Amino acid sequence: MSGISVGAALGEGFGLIRRRPLAVLAWGAVLVALQVATFALFAPYYMAVYGAIFESLAQGTGPLPVAALNSPEIRRMQSLQQLFNIVQLFVAMIVYCAAFRAVLHPERSAFAYLRVGAPELFLAILAVAGVVALVIAMVIVTIPLAIILGIVMAATHGGGAAALIIIPILLLAMLVVVLFLGVRFAFVGPMMVEDGKFHLFESWTLTRGRVGSLVLLGLGLFAIFLLVDIVLLAVLIGGGVAVVQSVGGLGPAAALLHGSPQALLAKLAPVLVIYMIVQVPLGGCLVAIGSAPWARAYRDLLPDTASTFA
Repeated sequence: MSGISVGAALGEGFGLIRRRPLAVLAWGAVLVALQVATFALFAPYYMAVYGAIFESLAQGTGPLPVAALNSPEIRRMQSLQQLFNIVQLFVAMIVYCAAFRAVLHPERSAFAYLRVGAPELFLAILAVAGVVALVIAMVIVTIPLAIILGIVMAATHGGGAAALIIIPILLLAMLVVVLFLGVRFAFVGPMMVEDGKFHLFESWTLTRGRVGSLVLLGLGLFAIFLLVDIVLLAVLIGGGVAVVQSVGGLGPAAALLHGSPQALLAKLAPVLVIYMIVQVPLGGCLVAIGSAPWARAYRDLLPDTASTFA
């Protein structure tokens, strides 16, 4: 029986970057284009709201005017944000499916493996359903746990120490359950991209007996992304220091907050342009590194399972 090679799976994303650099750049460009569209869409609302806040700061009347926070612009922005969140989710599924497709069907390289089809739609719907189910489950679990915790605290006359012990244990237990479910359904995306059909519980069947390997794969990816985050944090801190120094120090930098949002945006425009340019290859590489290993792990099992889910 074929097994999962954790090391090969972890390296699949890096191999994909080496084999298909233009496709990876295209994925990053799609994500950056979505960020630009988001900014262009919501900039007028932010300008209107934060313009009032900046004016309040300049006049010394307080940083958070209630009228600005309850303005029609804020309400329209919140309504529009809910709709745009769905668009963002769907675009993200398109990019992630492209990474799966690059591993499972390398011959389908047209349009940088990007498609708009059934797998992308299915995954977007499942992602929304998963978030809703998670919220409902947390509410269902939290209510009895809160009652139990209240009883324990009452029985121990305050029970502060008991709460400090029980709450982390409960949170850890919930995290373990969520991670376990995530591992058992880890092949849903690759399976859909593989044959274009809807799959859900087949992933549960396929991952039976392979949870250990998939957990190691997840831990390996966590370590990689943690290292990336540390490097990016160092770069951001260095970049922030450079930006502050470029405007003459902390004093002049703080003084920018007393100007208009348009003036602040004009000052930060070069930084934003550099950020978007860097974000294209970085975003594409992170998609490849984070998505390709799961498709590779699934592909490792295909010789034994292709006929099962045909």
